[in-house]
Amino acid sequence: MNLSLSAAYFINYRNSQIFEVNFTLLNTSQLEILFFYNSLSLFLYFIFNYLFKFESIYIQYGVTFIFQQLVVLLSMWAIKFVNLSRVFTVTYLLIFYIVIIMLSRFSNVEKEKLFITFDNDLSKDYPDMVVVNSENFPKDLLEITSKSVKKYALRGFIYKQSKPLRFNFENIVEISNFLGIDIYEEHDGKFKLVHKSTSINKPLKNLEDIILLILFGIPIACLIFIVSIIILIFQGRPIFYKQIRVGENGKYFHIYKFRSMIDKKLTEEQIKQLNERSKIVFKSSNDPRITKLGKFLRKSSIDELPQIINIFKNEMSFIGPRPPITEEVEQYELRHLKRISIKPGITGLWQVTLRQDNDFEKWVKKDIEYIDNWSLVKDIKILFLTILEIIKLSGE
Repeated sequence: MNLSLSAAYFINYRNSQIFEVNFTLLNTSQLEILFFYNSLSLFLYFIFNYLFKFESIYIQYGVTFIFQQLVVLLSMWAIKFVNLSRVFTVTYLLIFYIVIIMLSRFSNVEKEKLFITFDNDLSKDYPDMVVVNSENFPKDLLEITSKSVKKYALRGFIYKQSKPLRFNFENIVEISNFLGIDIYEEHDGKFKLVHKSTSINKPLKNLEDIILLILFGIPIACLIFIVSIIILIFQGRPIFYKQIRVGENGKYFHIYKFRSMIDKKLTEEQIKQLNERSKIVFKSSNDPRITKLGKFLRKSSIDELPQIINIFKNEMSFIGPRPPITEEVEQYELRHLKRISIKPGITGLWQVTLRQDNDFEKWVKKDIEYIDNWSLVKDIKILFLTILEIIKLSGE
């Protein structure tokens, strides 16, 4: 906040004495005003921290900042603190927004290291190692890694060459690339690096998301606010729908969407009859749970807008494979895991080329094609094709 305030003040008033008359009339100094800003921010921060449990600290920062600005502007209006430029306020807001985005993307929290192995004997010898049941693959792997990454940093995969395993070394390489961790061989109590993970990590793609967030984040947030009011009027609460999805390297996260359905229980047999897709995924254009407003939200893809929150939290990207539900991933074969080796996206290659195709295997091929041949130009093309799909109301 102080960094943003100082930068905005420097940009707008570095050669101006425009505020001096206000400080004189109030019999206060710039330092005292800054102290008031900080005290108010801390007070609001702890109030929101007590009342709400935000999943992201950066969302809490943002909410605190917005309410702080409302209080400050109302206070200055009440005491007739003149000459507060609207350009300065907008500059302050934009700089704060950019700083928060950068922090959410590049700040790293130090965590204890954790290793993964399929060998139960190895896990008994090392306290920083967790065993994964290879017979219950990939469900056990996903559950353990998703729980572990909240408290630990996955360091690597450990195996013993002398031990017979369900998966051969080539399979383990695929798993390590999916998790974004290296492979180590254990020999006489020492770990030797035998494979460096080739998990996709593209700083340019990260920068692409930052730029798109800066350009479209605030307009999308305004649109979310307007749609939320419409849903509240015509459908009531809840406005948003939250569901656990599988993200990059198998990490579980909550995806956000506008609610487009009512809570109506269907039997497994009814769901099977409604399903128009392959057995691994479920899609139905005649689902009786979808509301009239929900149909429009889905057709126009407006129901996906709240996922800007997931992008802000660095759980998703604007463009990438769609994040699958856990039940879907539990049915995956080893070759399917590559589609969740990078951050999922709001839109992707198969959404603009195979949107009405029901073949799951074709989706996987398109996702892998996207991962293997990623480029900035390809993402820009997908972005424009997505806009065309939205205009055509081709969503389901």
